[in-house]
Amino acid sequence: MPATVRHTVDFDRIKALPRRSISRSDAEVWAEVLTPELRCKGSTAELRPWQAYALAEAAENNGAWIALTVGQGKTLIAELLPVVMKSKRSILIIPAVARDKTYADRREFRGVWRLANPPPRLVSREELALESNAYLLDQLKPDLIIIDESDDLSNRASGAARRIDRYVLAQEDAVSVVAMTGTPSRNSIMGYWHLICWALRERAPMPMREGEALLWAGALDNKGPRGERGGRVRPGPLGANVKEARAWFAQRLTQTPGVLVVDEDSAPDVPLTVRIRLANECPILDQHFNRFLVDQENPDGQPVSDPLSRWLIDGQLGCGHYTRWDPPPPDDWASARRNVARLVRSYIDSPANKRSARPIDTEAQVLRRHEDHEVVATWRAIKDTYIPKDNSETVWVSDATLETAIEWLNESDDPGIVWCGSVAFAKALSDRGKLPYYGPKGKDQRGRGLHNATVENIVASWKANKKIFNLQPWARQLIVMPPQSAKWLEQIFGRCHRSGQKNPVVIDFLVTSGGTLDSFEIAVSEASFSRETITLTQKITRATIERATPTITPANKFRWATR
Repeated sequence: MPATVRHTVDFDRIKALPRRSISRSDAEVWAEVLTPELRCKGSTAELRPWQAYALAEAAENNGAWIALTVGQGKTLIAELLPVVMKSKRSILIIPAVARDKTYADRREFRGVWRLANPPPRLVSREELALESNAYLLDQLKPDLIIIDESDDLSNRASGAARRIDRYVLAQEDAVSVVAMTGTPSRNSIMGYWHLICWALRERAPMPMREGEALLWAGALDNKGPRGERGGRVRPGPLGANVKEARAWFAQRLTQTPGVLVVDEDSAPDVPLTVRIRLANECPILDQHFNRFLVDQENPDGQPVSDPLSRWLIDGQLGCGHYTRWDPPPPDDWASARRNVARLVRSYIDSPANKRSARPIDTEAQVLRRHEDHEVVATWRAIKDTYIPKDNSETVWVSDATLETAIEWLNESDDPGIVWCGSVAFAKALSDRGKLPYYGPKGKDQRGRGLHNATVENIVASWKANKKIFNLQPWARQLIVMPPQSAKWLEQIFGRCHRSGQKNPVVIDFLVTSGGTLDSFEIAVSEASFSRETITLTQKITRATIERATPTITPANKFRWATR
């Protein structure tokens, strides 16, 4: 019998929480009230309405979970929160790549806004995750924890999240938490469940117990067993069906004091066009995709094991290269690797797994769950005898996609950004086009940060630079080896399509295979989940989308096939 969300004491607590509605007119009033209190004498700066409302919401509720669309000005909110909340020891948790930009923004705010003295201590998520910083929060003893880009902490089991969780539980009412994000979740309410509980405690509109929250997730989430929307858990008191349950949850969430969800485009008057662009055809790549789809291996024999490795190999091949082990692994190691990858695929792709209430989708999960299997035991015994990470090189087989990117750059005199999911491709494009490349640390070859980039054609890693930066001068962008996530695309789009943008924005989504074509549709579906459960409309669903369909022939059918 399928599990069911139960009518519990915690459900009654949630149902009985006070409700309130938000409006832009109220936000404008808050801006009129708070602006003169928070700006310096002689300054003419104005708080945006939703910035002011967010500050008021956090102060009134001694904590908040704030979901503002990308480009709404969360940086200034973070700097002013310690003032309105009368904090003495605040910390601001940010991505490591944002540190230089945050200091630069803070310098610009001085003399314009009444900033906290001392300002919030900057702590990166990566820094907090280090074993050496296991007790950093206990040493700093913050009375206010501000988390910008809080979706980076969506995995409650991560080191940084565990440390915040432990500190918040130990301090109880002695610490306040404000978590801010423009992209709350991909496919599950569990991505922000713990963040809301940190911020609001017993006033959280979600179950306090993880087990009960997981039941809610089973009823509401975007990807359930068998690929069903909403999963196999019956909604019970949440509603008669998935649609009703999501509507009830969205209303309960957004009407709760301390939860601020603003579904307002950060650049409502600026057209945003998203175009599917097909990479140049290439017979050599068609042949490699043939092997990949049939044998589930890259040209060097590196096998697919789970969806992540499939996406990685598909994306690399589409860019024109693959990873080769050098020197090659011993035959017994390669055989064991191939066998365990085949076993992992069989479990992940099995009908039983897809029907499961908690399906597995990674190699690590399979190996933990089936550690006594003979194939797994053989692999564990031999895997450390050869380390591919330390013995690999990039092999190029085609420059067709590189040429596609060069052609795109040359189509206009306006500066463009080529966002890359492959470091090898990004470096090759940078070298061929003599372009600055802003890599994993958000800096180019000369150490300049992306926030200080010259307005010219540039190459950037989307994995490292998809957040924080204001890149309005680049109103045309190309995404190569794109992410399978509306959340990440929202961040990329928001670098240029944001408040203050004056020019129409065009984003080209480069499609190199059936896998990358599918990833776009996955992102569209994911954005629909956000709209139904959080009431946030992401840019991909606001945009004008121009799709393109590849010409499929017997020679390239495997390149455009999907699994």
